[in-house]
Amino acid sequence: MSAIKIGYLLVRTLAKPVANSIKTQAKSHPNFKAFCIGVAQRSHRLEMTLKMKFLGYKTEKIRPLNDARAIESGANFLSEAFVFSVAASVILAENWRSRVTAKNRRNYVDDALESLEEKNQSLTELLEETRQMNQTNEDRLKQIENDNMQLRGLLDEVLSVSMGLKRHTEYQQQPTMIQL
Repeated sequence: MSAIKIGYLLVRTLAKPVANSIKTQAKSHPNFKAFCIGVAQRSHRLEMTLKMKFLGYKTEKIRPLNDARAIESGANFLSEAFVFSVAASVILAENWRSRVTAKNRRNYVDDALESLEEKNQSLTELLEETRQMNQTNEDRLKQIENDNMQLRGLLDEVLSVSMGLKRHTEYQQQPTMIQL
């Protein structure tokens, strides 16, 4: 992240010599010189018209700038516009990068939450299945205990009738029940 910011700072720093190059090119190339003069004259007219309106003066005919001053003004305007556009593009690029980073972070968090919710749902289902199996096992154990008691009673009846022995329940202690 800091490398990106250093890169942005480097681009902004390199924009200043490019702006100075624009100023020198405006004086030497005829087509660029004419373009700078046109930009400067329009800028001068706009500036003077706005000044007159804001200060409350009558709108008068605006005299154009001389060529030397127009070239200098136009070159300054273009170089400043270049530096401004570089700075604005750096700011926009940083804003875009931070939005992408935040979006990726949100997507990661959303995916992690979705994964946790699915895991929680599966664990809840597993817990419910375990409870049902436990309840089924407890019901089976109670049924086996009841069957055991009936068989013991039946055995006691058979032994007492056939041999005249004491009842089984009279000489043995009842088994202890284990609670799960």
